[in-house]
Amino acid sequence: MSLSLADLGAPIATGRSAEIYAWPPVGPDLPDDLVVKLFAEGYAPDLVAAEEAACAEVLGIGLTDIRCHGQVRVESRAGLLLDRIHGDSLTRLSERNPLRLRENSRVLAREHVRMHEASTDLLPDVRDTALGALDTAPLGFLTVAEHGRAEEVIRALPSGDRVLHLDYHPENVFAHGGGFTVIDWQTALRGDPAADVATTVLLLRDAELWPGTPALKRLLVNAVRRLVLSTYLAEYTRLTAMTTARVDAWRAPALVLRMSTLDIPSERDRFRAELRELLARP
Repeated sequence: MSLSLADLGAPIATGRSAEIYAWPPVGPDLPDDLVVKLFAEGYAPDLVAAEEAACAEVLGIGLTDIRCHGQVRVESRAGLLLDRIHGDSLTRLSERNPLRLRENSRVLAREHVRMHEASTDLLPDVRDTALGALDTAPLGFLTVAEHGRAEEVIRALPSGDRVLHLDYHPENVFAHGGGFTVIDWQTALRGDPAADVATTVLLLRDAELWPGTPALKRLLVNAVRRLVLSTYLAEYTRLTAMTTARVDAWRAPALVLRMSTLDIPSERDRFRAELRELLARP
């Protein structure tokens, strides 16, 4: 049975690269309670396939019980069918009860630690992905010398086999099944957990908010993000041997990965300047 976008109704959630819709029951071979993650038109097929494979991997090693039921197409857009989650994100839980903000931030850390206890040999190496990202158009501003220095910095970083999410923030952690589960595995890789923590620091401290966010709301959200980040880091470091120096070592690759996948105009100048400053250090 072929469905149109109009058949899906309004999206449940909207992100930069995809929208989430309820998926109507259309056959006996699928569960009734599904959503479709529908990617933007023109989204690369290999990225859809990579996310499908990542979903299968994290399910197989016990990091989630949310199943991916394969790829679909709705008009000209590719999508993934996923089990539906009926709980709220950590962000929504904190909005409903601000007194739980610190505890929810500790949950964010504990779930990240649990993720980093899992190993994989299926997901790509974060260092290889960062090296490849240096050759994408958004990183074309680097001089030949800066490009070479970036390669040196990335190659010198430690290897690892831990599962990395690389888009880990409170909107991607949901109450589910009496506990919590992580969603949105499209950027999942493997490597040193410090790379994942560095990316979360970037997302919670430096990443641009949704375009069009009013100035007053931006001030409030940024204040909340600072509290979430400090609480998350305190709990993560309490539970692990992670150090600030180890996280800081992954700052340059975190910037490279961010710019190569989301070349956001409002971030561009400051991230370029910071990356160049990092690469100029001995």
